[in-house]
Amino acid sequence: MKTKIYIFAIALAALGMIACDPIEDTSLRDEFAKTGTPVTSGELTAALSITQPIPNSDDKVEGDQYVVLNNARKDIPGTWFVQTPTGLRQYHTDHDTVVYAGNGTYEIYFVGLSEKQAVTSETFAVTITNCFDEYMTFLSGAQDKADKTAKKTWKLLNDPLAFYNGMYGAWKYYDMVPGQSNYQSGASVLTAAEFGQYMVFEIADNKLTIYDQSGAVLRTGGWGFSHEDRGEEIAGEVITDIRLIATDKSWQVFSGVSTPYYILSIDDNNMILCLPGTYNRTGDDWDYDASYYFFIAVE
Repeated sequence: MKTKIYIFAIALAALGMIACDPIEDTSLRDEFAKTGTPVTSGELTAALSITQPIPNSDDKVEGDQYVVLNNARKDIPGTWFVQTPTGLRQYHTDHDTVVYAGNGTYEIYFVGLSEKQAVTSETFAVTITNCFDEYMTFLSGAQDKADKTAKKTWKLLNDPLAFYNGMYGAWKYYDMVPGQSNYQSGASVLTAAEFGQYMVFEIADNKLTIYDQSGAVLRTGGWGFSHEDRGEEIAGEVITDIRLIATDKSWQVFSGVSTPYYILSIDDNNMILCLPGTYNRTGDDWDYDASYYFFIAVE
């Protein structure tokens, strides 16, 4: 019996030695090892084409917002990196059509895999002039896409709580009027100077300018929008790269186009926006906060 136990112990020790000194599997490493000489950035760029096949015409809906991407080197797979009004988008395909939702000039480049090495193309620029949408009318006053000089002025509603911090989702439970939430922050934190500020949305180049009460420029940037349906009675988003009026007093962190304002309501004369504390929620509405802004159009 003792001999059997001894032999069994030796077997366990041998297994332990094997477990402590594993044999390396190099198959994955070999699969991704660099091989040969990759194409140059110039060679990759020469294989790419970015075209706008439909010319812009003010009397047609279609136009230069349609941008066709094509990689003629099918042996070099990769990803298109496409700048849009709402941030950088990626397209994992050789051939695709991007439909822009906002006018402006945007950069596009391609990162391909050649001889198992990443190669980045030169950067292309496309200029979009054709886009038009109902929200463009609301925000900038433009009546159609031929209205190239349209601009519209917005300011805070003349109410002490035209801006307030409160619970997330207040629009689902209360009438959306200033301060109509039991979770509001209370007394107004706005000053007379802020009520005197105003912002101008221009259709040309999607330009946004914030002015103080004397007419001096406070900051300039760009604007865009989306109709993204988040399933929470949200009409869309206003996307800017500068803060709107009074939003510097928000509880929430503003980080440009990555933190859009939710559109709770918008028409020719009124706009209610919300800046949420987070865009990814897992709990109940009252576990999160948001800031609310009430704007009116200036005639």
